[in-house]
Amino acid sequence: MARLAALAAACMGIFLAACGGGGGEAADPVPTHDLVFDAIGADGEPRLHRYDLLRDRSSPLAGGVRGIRPVAHPDGTALFYAASDPLDAQSPSLLHWLDLADPRPRRLSVDGAAVETEPSVAPDGRRVAYTSQREDPGGDIVLARWADGALHDRRILTPAPGDLIDPDRTPAWSPDGTRLAFTAYRQGGPAIWVMAADGSQARRITTPGNWGDFSPSWSADGRMIAFQRSDAGADGTLRSRIGLVDAAGGEPRFLPLPHNAYDPRFSPDGRLLAYWARTDDGGDIFLATPEGVVLRRIGTPQVDRHPAWVRRR
Repeated sequence: MARLAALAAACMGIFLAACGGGGGEAADPVPTHDLVFDAIGADGEPRLHRYDLLRDRSSPLAGGVRGIRPVAHPDGTALFYAASDPLDAQSPSLLHWLDLADPRPRRLSVDGAAVETEPSVAPDGRRVAYTSQREDPGGDIVLARWADGALHDRRILTPAPGDLIDPDRTPAWSPDGTRLAFTAYRQGGPAIWVMAADGSQARRITTPGNWGDFSPSWSADGRMIAFQRSDAGADGTLRSRIGLVDAAGGEPRFLPLPHNAYDPRFSPDGRLLAYWARTDDGGDIFLATPEGVVLRRIGTPQVDRHPAWVRRR
């Protein structure tokens, strides 16, 4: 029992330090970041939520605006996400943004017929990479300049060779803004790749096989990439694990997390991983150390998915 108590105390110390506190009575345990995520309610609609790390409380954003896969601008003023058109629930997922000081959804996609999703904002706050199925039904990584509430100078970074369907998805910026990690279906199956921010120098860092690697996230020092691997376990059932791989490539290390785990997201200081997992109520957000020690379960009565970090203001 003493060893368990010591472990719990150590985990809480890591949690407070990662959130900006800890270190004795004089320390101010005020988190620098919160979490945003989407949650599917009883009506089947995904809506954006924010989890306040300081108050240990989740609440819907903007009165329950519909959307999936939110990511935050680095300064914490806005969210980017995907959603169908508010006036046409049957429309495809399109890019939107939400000013957190004036929470009225604004559409960014210019083509209402093409699926555009999975946004990622560069550390400088001036560039957005996202997945678009406008040219390739499988998905391309597109880069755009963000200014004055709109995306400008859109350019495909991963054009398909010839008429082939060549899916490229889930872009993620490196901490220094010079590289993008993403999932590509080249060379035998979905694997994690890294390329320069202009689309050049693309190289594979995980090996394709009887699995799929998705949803990369960079550590704060840019040396490691967390990702999701979906494959069959020893009993043949489908499973999803979170792995860490060197950004230069190599053999991944998988974390001993309970449940099927998805969409890891390193905290800005690199000390925590947020992810979501299949649970008894469909899905919850979890916080863990990069070693796989689970620190906190964040749940609503809904299916909670796709966490991301947002700076407190």
